[in-house]
Amino acid sequence: MAFIFKKTFFCFFLYLFFSSLLQAAEQNSSYSSLNVPAAVSLFSSDGRPLRRYLSEDGMFREPVPLEQISPWAILAVLAAEDKRFFEHSGVDIKAIARAAAQNARAGRAVSGASTITQQLYRAYNPGPHTLGRKVYEAVSAIRLEQLRSKEEILQAYLNIIPYGNNLSGIQAASVSYFGVNASSLSLSQAAALAGVPRAPSLYNPVSRPEAFEKRRLSVLLKMFNEGYIDEESYRLAVAEKPAVRKPQQPFFAPHFSAWAASMAGERLSVRTTLVPEIQEAVQHALKHHISKLEKKHNMTNGAVIVIDNRTGGVLAWAGSKDFFDEKNGGQIDGVRTLRQPGSALKPFLYGLAFSRGHFPSELISDSPLYGRGGYSPLNYDRHNHGMVSLRSALACSYNIPAVRLAEEIGTESFLETLHSFGFESLRKNADHYGAGLALGNGEVTLLELANAYAALARGGIWKPVSFEKDSPAGIGRRVLDEKSSFLINNVLSDNHARTPAFGEDSPLHMPFMLAAKTGTSKDYRDNWTIGYTPDWTVAVWVGNFNSSPMRRISGISGAAPLMRDIAMLMRRLYGSSDFKRPEGIEEMEVCPRSGLPASASCPSRIVEYYDKEHIPAKRCQFSHGSGFDYMSESKMYIEFPKDGDIFKIDPSYPMEAQALRFRSKDSLNDEWFIDGKKTAGDLWKLREGRHSLYFMRGKKKSSVIKFIVVR
Repeated sequence: MAFIFKKTFFCFFLYLFFSSLLQAAEQNSSYSSLNVPAAVSLFSSDGRPLRRYLSEDGMFREPVPLEQISPWAILAVLAAEDKRFFEHSGVDIKAIARAAAQNARAGRAVSGASTITQQLYRAYNPGPHTLGRKVYEAVSAIRLEQLRSKEEILQAYLNIIPYGNNLSGIQAASVSYFGVNASSLSLSQAAALAGVPRAPSLYNPVSRPEAFEKRRLSVLLKMFNEGYIDEESYRLAVAEKPAVRKPQQPFFAPHFSAWAASMAGERLSVRTTLVPEIQEAVQHALKHHISKLEKKHNMTNGAVIVIDNRTGGVLAWAGSKDFFDEKNGGQIDGVRTLRQPGSALKPFLYGLAFSRGHFPSELISDSPLYGRGGYSPLNYDRHNHGMVSLRSALACSYNIPAVRLAEEIGTESFLETLHSFGFESLRKNADHYGAGLALGNGEVTLLELANAYAALARGGIWKPVSFEKDSPAGIGRRVLDEKSSFLINNVLSDNHARTPAFGEDSPLHMPFMLAAKTGTSKDYRDNWTIGYTPDWTVAVWVGNFNSSPMRRISGISGAAPLMRDIAMLMRRLYGSSDFKRPEGIEEMEVCPRSGLPASASCPSRIVEYYDKEHIPAKRCQFSHGSGFDYMSESKMYIEFPKDGDIFKIDPSYPMEAQALRFRSKDSLNDEWFIDGKKTAGDLWKLREGRHSLYFMRGKKKSSVIKFIVVR
C-alpha cells in the first residue's frame, strides 16, 4: 500500500513539474513564431550581389523557403542531426538512451541527443548547458512541435543555424562558401554544410579544412547507412571534394545599397533596378573626370545618378569618386547631400511662367536690376543683354531675367511648384529665400534634382524614385501641364538658343536630342549638370565635400563634360527618343525683335512654339519710332545677316577667306556700320564676339540687327 502511495505521489509530482514547465514554455513564446532575425540582401537587376547586411544578432543571413533548399541538403541534415525527426514529438527517447549508454561507457560526454527542434529552441534562446536547462529545452521542444508543423520547424532550423564566419542559415553559407544558391547544392556540398552546425568553429570550412573534409565524409557515410543514397551516389559524392572559397561579402555600389536597404522595409532579399554595366562605367567616368580637374581647379569629388524615366528606377548611383577615399570624404553620399543648385532650378520657374500664359518668344529685360534690400543680381558673364526672349534667357541661363520673372510670379508660388516637383529639402518659407530662389539659394539634393527633371521628361508627371526591379510603378502625379513641360524641354534642347552663352560646340551639344541645364553655386562651390531625354535622366554634381570653393570652373566646364560622357553611354546602351510635341502646341512665325507673331512687314522671322491657349492676340507692328528701329515705310531693312544669326569660324580655312557680305533691301549705295564703326564696303571679315549691324542710306538709318560669331 505504501509503495502504491509513493508511486502515485511521484507521478503526481512529475505531472505538476512538467505542467509548470509547459506553462513556462507557453509564456516564453518568442521562439514559437519562428521569425528568423535577418537583414536585407541586395542584388543588381541581373542578380549580381550588391551588399548583404548583418542581422540584429550580428549574422549574415538570407532566409529562404524550404522549397528553395536542395533535397540533398535536407537529407544530409536529417542524417547528421536527427534521423527520426519526422517520427518523434520534439524529443527523441531512443537517441537519449543511446547517448546515455555511450557516455556512461566512455566516462564522459561523447554523444548528444538533441533533436532539430531542441536545437532550434536553443538557437532562439541560448543558455548554459546544465541539466535543468536541457530538461527545459526538451519540454519547450515538445510544446513547439504542438504549435508548429515539422516543415515549419525544419525551415526555421535551416535558416537560423550557424555555419561559421558570421554566416547563419544554409542559403548564406551556400552562397558564401560555394557560390551557389541553396537550391543548387550538390550531394557532396550538401553533406559538407550539414556537418558544420554541430561545431562551427571545429568544422570551419576556411580555418579547419581537414576537419571540415573529415566531417563531410562522415555525413555522407551516415546518409548511405540510413539508405538516403545508394552506393553509386555515395561513391561519386565522396570523390567530389567541393572547392571552398573564403567568404567575401559583396560591396558594390555602396551608397546606393545603403539607400536601398533603408527603403527595403521588411523585404529581406531585393533585386534592385541597378544595372552593373552602367554603374561600373559611371563610377569609372566619375573617378577619371575628377582626376583630370583636381589639381588645376581644386575639384576633389563628385556624384552621379542615372534614372530610368519610364519606371523611376535608379540605373546607376555613384555617391563619390571613391568610397574608400577618406581624405576627400569618400563615404559621404553626394547624391543625398544638401547643396545649393545654382541655376538648375530655373526651368521649374519658367515652366510655371509658361503655364500662366507666358511664352518662349516673349521679351524680358536683361538690364541692371536693383531689388528689395539692395539685392542686385549679376549674370554669369557680368554683362547685360538688353531685351531677350524667355527662350534665350533660360537657354543662356541669364540671372537677371530669372529674378525679374520670380518677382512677377511670386516666390511663394514658385516654392509651391518646387515642392510639387519633390524638393522636400526646401523647408524654409518663401520670405527666407526671396527672389534669389530662382538662382538656387536654397539647398537640395542631387536625387531630388534628378527626379524633378525626370518629371519634366515625362511631360510633367512626377513619380517617386524606385529601387526595386519589377515592383509596381510608383503612382505618378501631375505637377506641370504637358504643354508647358514640352516648351521647357524644347528650350533646354535648343543648342542654337544657348550658343550665345555656351558656344556652339559646348558639352551640351549632342548628336541626338538631349535637354540639358547647368548650375553653379556661389563662389564656385558646386557645379551641376542635368541631361535628359524622354527615356532617361543623368544628373551630375562636382565639387568638394568640405564646401571649399573650386577655382573658376562652372557647370558647363566642370560637370557638363562628365554628363556628356555618361549620356553618350546611355544612348548606346538604352537608346534615346525625341520629345514629342503634344496636342495643343502650335508653330508660328515670330518677329525676333518684338517677340510677337510676325506680320507681313516683319523683315526677319523665326519659328517658335506656342501653347495655343496662350497665343498673343497682338501681332508685331512696325512703324518709324516704334522702338524696334524698323523703317517699314521705306522698307529699309537688312536681308542678310538676320537678327540673331550665329556664325562659326572654320579653323580649317584661313581667316582672310572667312567674311560676310552684308545685303540690304534694294541693295542701294548703303554705308554699313558694324559695332558703331563704319566699314569699308559691304564685305566684313569674321571676328569672334557679339556684333550689331545697321546701314545708312543718306540721312536715314536702317533697323539694327545683332548676330554672333563663335569659334
